[in-house]
Amino acid sequence: MKNVFFRPRGCSALERIRQGQIKNHSKLPANPQQVQEHCRSSCLRRKTPGFISDISIIMRLSPVFKHLLVFISVQSFKAGVQTTATADPCYNYTALDDPWRSPDNRYPPQYMCDYYVSWNGWYRLFIHGQSVQMPDTCVDENSCGTDAPLWLNGAHPAVEDGVVSRDVCISWRNNCCHAHSNPINVKACPGGYYVYEFVMPIGCYFTYCAGRGIFYSFGWAVRDTNNPADGNSSVIQLSSPFLFFGRTYQQIYVNNNGYLTFNEASAEYVPYSFPGYESQDIIAGLWTNLNNSVRGFVSYQQYTSGNILTRATQDINTHFPNLTFNASWVFVATWNKVAYSNLTSTEASFQVVLISGSNFSFILMNYGDIAVTEQPVQAGYDTINSTHYFVIPGSNRGSFISNLRNSSNVDVPGRWAFMVAGEPDNVIGIQVRLSSFSDLTQSSNIEMVLQQMKQELVKYGLPNSVELKLRKRQKIKP
Repeated sequence: MKNVFFRPRGCSALERIRQGQIKNHSKLPANPQQVQEHCRSSCLRRKTPGFISDISIIMRLSPVFKHLLVFISVQSFKAGVQTTATADPCYNYTALDDPWRSPDNRYPPQYMCDYYVSWNGWYRLFIHGQSVQMPDTCVDENSCGTDAPLWLNGAHPAVEDGVVSRDVCISWRNNCCHAHSNPINVKACPGGYYVYEFVMPIGCYFTYCAGRGIFYSFGWAVRDTNNPADGNSSVIQLSSPFLFFGRTYQQIYVNNNGYLTFNEASAEYVPYSFPGYESQDIIAGLWTNLNNSVRGFVSYQQYTSGNILTRATQDINTHFPNLTFNASWVFVATWNKVAYSNLTSTEASFQVVLISGSNFSFILMNYGDIAVTEQPVQAGYDTINSTHYFVIPGSNRGSFISNLRNSSNVDVPGRWAFMVAGEPDNVIGIQVRLSSFSDLTQSSNIEMVLQQMKQELVKYGLPNSVELKLRKRQKIKP
């Protein structure tokens, strides 16, 4: 089907308010003239559109972490579930691939509106061909291609739940659910995706979000403090202490060249290799020669209440499911579309998020679009004397770093998460998938499995110097 363009003919939302059809319209300005101005013209583009071995690896550590026992169980299953019910929306949907619907699309030059779309039937969401889902946690206003985005107010269902109805919230005026749009139906599908029966929202400018952006809110909308051009922040006093591998810090510096330090600012733009056995703790989102006087900005903000803490709590409990964690403090440092050196045509976008609560501390590193470079680069962290350190695999190669947005240690593309304070659990479980049973007999794949397990251990706060070895044992009887 060819692309179809829809263009509004007027402010139907204003007309419906006057007719009393819209009861909950507190989003719109009270003055009718302001409402008319608010209903700007926009157009919306719509697009129509073997066997796997499951390897479960359970690792048990002794209390002093001297011994590591690894248990591997292999199960085979057929991918997907076949159905002959052609009316099943899981196999009868319209593909909606609009990258502008991403929560990362903030303050767009043109605001979109789903009120004027002729919604009909079920839809599956994509961004650049990648299957995504509608966010079911708060999204920021002025995102998803509009000023008041729509998100799912309720968890996504399981496959066995069938079709369920979910409330839809409108994010506006610093309120995650300032008002409610019309509810929609949602269904979970066996292939690991969701379909949505979208309906016309209550007015403009509302759009359905596609995919939850991994970046935390940043910029002037959340009153970020901007760093000076090609410089560093002054000392930032933390509103809550941050524990980092046995040391407690009350201050921090955001250095424009892509990293955080605690004791003093740094203008070093050529990274040293981790482990560096240096005399400072450092957290490097992407340490390289960056220049925000040429392009982009560097900003930061800290939080002790509000939606950011709610999101941080959800993220940590998702990434570390064996914990029961409540965030009490969050620090967000953002490098947004910053250029390399004096190269105006390049840009890098990434974030370092520090999260603490009780006796636990965590780091999230979020990666967006990052251009390749011939400059020296490094992403990870290093402590005093390198007692703990980690290098994100491949991040020390400038030709690789554009792939950071697709890499992860927590199954969220573009995100790396680490526990940097707290007691590691004695039992850790991870899952990997191999294409066949024979993969476990190949030395290169064994090394890959061991490296994945090592990353999981480091994620939970163990030293990077931990060494793993795999001992094969054959099970004769079932």
